[in-house]
Amino acid sequence: MREGKLVKSEIVYRDGEKLYVEKVAFKDWHVSIHYYYLISDRLTEGQTIVDQRWSYEDFCNNTIRLDDYTFVLIRQVEFITLVRSFRPIPIDDFDRIAMPLIM
Repeated sequence: MREGKLVKSEIVYRDGEKLYVEKVAFKDWHVSIHYYYLISDRLTEGQTIVDQRWSYEDFCNNTIRLDDYTFVLIRQVEFITLVRSFRPIPIDDFDRIAMPLIM
């Protein structure tokens, strides 16, 4: 992500999957909401969305499966975290693997 202040950027291996994890910080929640939607749009621009899941508790939490990979993007107050796979993974399987890396 180009926006925000980088907090974490790493490649991890979990349950046989290679995942990229990135976390950025913003000065407050207003700014993070604005950039959350810009980042989400940029990640899916020109891509075919195969499947998608939004959290109904907080609309700043979505998992998207594209033709080439799956990712979850979550805004937690003034932080935005991205976890991205290197191949397409069904959303249920991906969330099971990726969510512990965010929480």
